[in-house]
Amino acid sequence: MEKKSVIILGATGSIGLQTLEVIKKLPDFELSGIVFGKNLTLARKIIKENKIENYYSPFYPNYKFSSLEEFLENLKPNIVVSAIPGFDGMISSLKAIKYTKRLALATKEALVCAGPFVKQECKKFNVELIPIDSEHSAIFQIFDNFVERIMITASGGAVRNIKTGKLSKLTPKDILKHPVWNMGKRITVDSSTMVNKAFEVMEAYELFETNNIDVYIHPTGTVHGAVLLKDGTVKIHFGFPDMKIPIAYSLTYPERKYINTNWPEFSSKNFEFYEVDKEKYPAFFYGKTILNDLSKRIAFNAADEIAVERFLKEEIKFTQISEIIIKTCEQIKGKVNSIDDIIEIDKISRKYAKNI
Repeated sequence: MEKKSVIILGATGSIGLQTLEVIKKLPDFELSGIVFGKNLTLARKIIKENKIENYYSPFYPNYKFSSLEEFLENLKPNIVVSAIPGFDGMISSLKAIKYTKRLALATKEALVCAGPFVKQECKKFNVELIPIDSEHSAIFQIFDNFVERIMITASGGAVRNIKTGKLSKLTPKDILKHPVWNMGKRITVDSSTMVNKAFEVMEAYELFETNNIDVYIHPTGTVHGAVLLKDGTVKIHFGFPDMKIPIAYSLTYPERKYINTNWPEFSSKNFEFYEVDKEKYPAFFYGKTILNDLSKRIAFNAADEIAVERFLKEEIKFTQISEIIIKTCEQIKGKVNSIDDIIEIDKISRKYAKNI
């Protein structure tokens, strides 16, 4: 049987590196190329260790390919793993669709800022859209046509057990200690504001086309999601928080080929759920109110990116991240009719967020 070819967009990031590990354990798949950003030292190491002949980066001179489109068009992979973070990840995801058969999507911004356009392009080019995010992968695996509600879980980040009154005193060092996952800086901060979970609700809204979405704090991270069916049945996805599992499933779907016999205990602590605190996570609750407003979702993402950057530089307090996001979103109105509109709203929102 011919091996399925895979290209990783964002090979030097957390998801990219774990995808490399997963591919090594799946004999039916081969890595045909990588795309990376500014981390050239790590990229060179990956290229050498994996004997990669085809790669592209706007920051790395390469005689073979002058653009991402040329790179993708030449290789035409079976699967593109989209794992470039930020707004650039949305653009590259959209570009990749016409050159592949399956988009395995880890880039949140693609659905948050351009969900309708991503789905439209996938339909146009007959491309499968498979989520990698652990919560969306969980729902994807247990979803059926009889679903009434979706439930996804949240860790609550580093502030989960800290009183609301003490949040403004927290430093980047305090926030970057995530209790469950090992992730990049922005997503770790987003986890503590639960902006990340607002993004996931927006993604779930696009992927599963429902706004009946509940979120609960779940400390162990062993239940990734659940679906509540119309006949009263609840289907739960249960397993250790290990991103290699949803990554592998996005590659092998509809089959399961990745072996990992490591299961969590059926103990009460692994099934504890708590309501989300409105005072502690204001940006999350605001994010849930703008599901139907794409322009505000674009602003939400842009303002968060700027606010997190400012917080990590210690220019603002932790609690000001949510304030900047909400104030920025309230300034943005209007319909989104094209990718150019998305880029323009993103630009305006960033400028506003920087000036608050």
